[in-house]
Amino acid sequence: MSRAHVLFLASLLPACTAAPEANEAGETSTADTIADTSTGDGETGTPTTGGGGGEAGQHCVYTNPFSMQEECREYLGAGWTAEEIAMDCAGAGGTAADGPCMYDETLGTCDLPGEPDATVRLVFPGGDASQCQAQQTGCEVFAGGVFTPSDVCSEPAEPDPDGPAFLWPELQCLDPLPGEPPGAGEGGQVCTWTMISGCTEPGRKFADYGSCETVLTQRPYTPVPPNPPPTEPDLRLQDPAYAAEQAWVTEQVEACACVCCHQASVTPAGASIWDIEAGGNWISSFSPYGLAFAGGFIDSSLLGAYPAADNNGFSRVGVGIPTTDEARMIAFFAGELAYRGISPDEFADDDPTPKPFYDQSIYEPGPCSSDEGVDGDGTVRWTGGPARYVYVLDAGAANPGVPPNLDLPAGTRWRLDARAGVAPRKTGEVVYGELPPGLIQAFPEAGEAAPLQAGTSYYLYVMADIGVPITRCLFEFAG
Repeated sequence: MSRAHVLFLASLLPACTAAPEANEAGETSTADTIADTSTGDGETGTPTTGGGGGEAGQHCVYTNPFSMQEECREYLGAGWTAEEIAMDCAGAGGTAADGPCMYDETLGTCDLPGEPDATVRLVFPGGDASQCQAQQTGCEVFAGGVFTPSDVCSEPAEPDPDGPAFLWPELQCLDPLPGEPPGAGEGGQVCTWTMISGCTEPGRKFADYGSCETVLTQRPYTPVPPNPPPTEPDLRLQDPAYAAEQAWVTEQVEACACVCCHQASVTPAGASIWDIEAGGNWISSFSPYGLAFAGGFIDSSLLGAYPAADNNGFSRVGVGIPTTDEARMIAFFAGELAYRGISPDEFADDDPTPKPFYDQSIYEPGPCSSDEGVDGDGTVRWTGGPARYVYVLDAGAANPGVPPNLDLPAGTRWRLDARAGVAPRKTGEVVYGELPPGLIQAFPEAGEAAPLQAGTSYYLYVMADIGVPITRCLFEFAG
């Protein structure tokens, strides 16, 4: 693994451990607060412990741009040069200093994979034990690292029914705003799915008919600054044909839940990555990668989508931004790339995005450990902490993805949901085919689950929340 990949993982991890507060591209921290005993500068306190690789020669304290919380990374091994450390730390917004990270209290450390003589250890300051499991999951599941808990995290916290959780979409039907025409719904109402991939009727605004409060739990958010505006005005806006196409794209975006993260006046704390309210030509706020994503030149289907017929005519099967005319949207963003001297073909070899969902989609399960699987009496056991979603699938089934179209793959035999407002379940508290009070049997929707057959292998897939798997393994049912 290259050193650059190590640093990529170091930046990815905090985004993947986030408690949902909002966004498609970045995420907030699982730690809502940092302990008062955190030094903030790495100069006092006691050295962190845990993980391999020996003691750090240098460290870097910085504010993670996704979580907006303090973190510290340690550079382990003789392979690091002072210049590489200084450059990496400056890129994170910190200043490198000698020795290990120093905190009086931490949640633990995460040793990331890397070159034998040049690795990174992430240190998470804080004292809130309720955040321990999320940090471990982010380290081990998303970053492929080794999590070493601190004393704070030595005992797992009790599941919190009111903790942050994915809110399931609802079809929200409202009367049209004064002065607007009747909607296409029953009685002239306007019906909109409150989902990150949901859109209201063309010509209307999602902010008026949807619910960003719900959407922001489905794709955690942080106000990552968009590209700065160009120094010179975009003369293309004086071209009536171009201006009309740009206005159409704007209208399409405004109709969809994209605005919850990408329209400054709608978001909690500023637009992230790109902003349809940016000055001049707001398309300039896209990075080249963002243009390729929006135009569908980078596959984003793993983010999920509604059929156009159920989503007011909007589709995002072949594009990153939902639209009523995919060919027109693709052509527009191909033109934007060409304007910057970039061909869509330059993105042909990019993996589908987002990377955590892609990695989950191609995951190949191995055998369950002795602590995992379904006992003869139906008791389901897993590792990794409390869970909100428990699947038992046929051994050859695809990995579950995200709603609304990827969360029930063919071969699902049974799924149990402990959705928001209900405490996640611990291992051993779930019995195959049984429905505890307050939980939802998502599959089958009616009737009993098909019985498991003795001597047959099945796939156990357990998630702490949507998109956060904690156990994925194959077991043979003893019967």
